[in-house]
Amino acid sequence: MVPVRKMKWKDDEAALLLSNPELQKHLLLATVKHPVCVKFPPSLSYMRSFMKLLIYKLESEDANICDEMYEAYTDLLSGSEEDDETLCYKSYRMPSGDCISLRESVHLVSQGTTGLSTWQAAQHLAEWVLENSQTFTNKCVTELGSGLGLTGIITCKSCQVQSYAFTDCHAQVLYLLSKNIELNLLYSSSSSTLDSGSTDRDKKIIRKIRKQLSLSSEPQGSAVSDNEWGENSQTDDSLSMQLEDINDDGIYSDPVELDVNASVWDVDSSHRLATFKSDKRISISHLDWECVKGKILEKLKSDIILAADVVYDTSIIPSLVYVLKILLDPGSNSNKKPQAYIASTIRNEDTRDAFLIAIGNEGLNYMVVESPKQQRFHYDRSVPIEILQVSA
Repeated sequence: MVPVRKMKWKDDEAALLLSNPELQKHLLLATVKHPVCVKFPPSLSYMRSFMKLLIYKLESEDANICDEMYEAYTDLLSGSEEDDETLCYKSYRMPSGDCISLRESVHLVSQGTTGLSTWQAAQHLAEWVLENSQTFTNKCVTELGSGLGLTGIITCKSCQVQSYAFTDCHAQVLYLLSKNIELNLLYSSSSSTLDSGSTDRDKKIIRKIRKQLSLSSEPQGSAVSDNEWGENSQTDDSLSMQLEDINDDGIYSDPVELDVNASVWDVDSSHRLATFKSDKRISISHLDWECVKGKILEKLKSDIILAADVVYDTSIIPSLVYVLKILLDPGSNSNKKPQAYIASTIRNEDTRDAFLIAIGNEGLNYMVVESPKQQRFHYDRSVPIEILQVSA
């Protein structure tokens, strides 16, 4: 999703568009009327902003504007605000041409977690995965802090992994993660949408999430305006403050059971790990770094550990590094050398340094890997993002 205020119009292309109502219709079909946009709509405010800018450009040049342009804008203005205030879809196009559509919160920090939005480092890491797919061939992969699943879903679709374990610790994040996996790895492009294919129980949970997100969100805060443009650009300190200030009464952060669709997922006896029935290589686990259980970590030991935007608060660094140390320990298998790839947006040098010091203190090694060469997704690149390779 390209931020509206960052869309660039080339003069020659704009002139051609202005003079040709038929091309204006084609533009509508490529944007707000595109099948992906219709089936998995972005936030209403985003689409309105796009159409408002487009019509403004046309009117400022006294162009002959087609009726369909005004009709599309009018339809958006009369749309319901309910979904826009809580959840929307964001779609990401892969090199193959396939689109991955994720249901996300329109707010950066909601219900005491950052996991309900896709952050820059996750997109950066996904770009790196696409350029290094051979690294994952026949490998077991565990992702820490999977959030809504962009990196993992792209890895599963583009790489020949032996297994992939998504993990997170927040109930609503895990629920939406499970639905995003179903949407992109179970349903075909001709299948029904997530809502129309959901059970009554699923719809009830989604309504509850929307209500809780609406209650906890800031009415006019900067986080809302940032996300309206599709950008996440806060500092580590501001994130920590918002996480502390939010009342968590609406969500249980340490669920006893995974809340997933039993017809799609097999839940194990601990009720903290579920396997995707249609692809046994894929699993979801509840994993809280601060109160982690040894058994679940043993199940999650893999060849490769992935994580994106997990180093944003110094208070969680000791727990994160502890989990990394256990997962990277080859144990008695001296031939196995697990590797972790951790993508971080460097918003605060002190936070980054604290993480590197903690890694070194635990006897772990790290190096910065080369960033992806191709920019496949649209996200804020004004703040540096780096990927660390960490090993025991």
